[in-house]
Amino acid sequence: MASIKDVANLAGVGLGTASRALSGKGYVAPETKRRIEEAARKLSYTPNVFAQNLLKNKSGIIAILVPALDHCFFSRLVQELESDLYKKGYKTMVCCTSSGGHEEEDYLDMLENNLVDGIITATHSFNDEAYLGSNRVVVSFDRDFGGHIPMVRSDHKAAGRMAAEHFIKKGCRKVLNIYGEDATEGHISVGNAHRELKVCLEAAGVQVVEEYTRQDRFNMGYYSQVAGACLEKYRDMDGVFASDPLAEAFLWEGKRRGKRIPQKLKIISYDGTERTESISPRISAVVQQIDKISACLTDILTRRIQGEEIGEDKITEILWRQGETC
Repeated sequence: MASIKDVANLAGVGLGTASRALSGKGYVAPETKRRIEEAARKLSYTPNVFAQNLLKNKSGIIAILVPALDHCFFSRLVQELESDLYKKGYKTMVCCTSSGGHEEEDYLDMLENNLVDGIITATHSFNDEAYLGSNRVVVSFDRDFGGHIPMVRSDHKAAGRMAAEHFIKKGCRKVLNIYGEDATEGHISVGNAHRELKVCLEAAGVQVVEEYTRQDRFNMGYYSQVAGACLEKYRDMDGVFASDPLAEAFLWEGKRRGKRIPQKLKIISYDGTERTESISPRISAVVQQIDKISACLTDILTRRIQGEEIGEDKITEILWRQGETC
């Protein structure tokens, strides 16, 4: 790969002159500039953007931290963020943190050492103090740092109310409310959807039973085991509120046990990714608008990098998508 020094030598100019001509910064005589550009074309010279950014104390890279990419919500979020950040001139580095190692801590170290310009964190595992101790740019999805770090989230309470209204309307009497064990803690805001669901259902006289999934397991084999165990434990339940892949597992495991869906078991998923529409029957869902979440995260992050103070959290609207399971 040709360097700028090779271009300067071929054009017969100094390194500084070649640099000014190719960067557009500073005066270079037109004829000299033409020779330099011709030399660059002959050598197929490509500027080392990373090196240039390091000289400016920036990397042009944003780290995206998610629990796992085999969860359909997080893989879709990463896809949207990569696209939105690219339009803003940033490349992305994706880190999955569910293995239980030191990945999250390592990425925070990279931020402190200017190897990334900012972090978008959608994880629930690492201690808050490490984030709060940084004076660099961090934006959170769904994790409340007490107002010290900007957060983007869906309107989870509205999601819980929406799901409850549909269970009540369909005549459910016993609903399983199942979600990640990490979301039982108040600072993980998605738990508000499940807490609100419970409040609304119990106020209407509907029995609610709750189970929790591990925060380090996201594969369908695990979800199928959980769904099967719950169906055996609560044989008289007639409703399930769960994340997309877990709702799908309840669909398959329920059908395997002869459950008629939705006649005897009604299922509502929360996330509403494309996955819920690609199976039969299509799963009824409360939808988090991932494209809008990504746009908000990108906007807040890039404005903070530019030095703007962002005070308020951003809440995105949820939607109902009618399927065939409730």
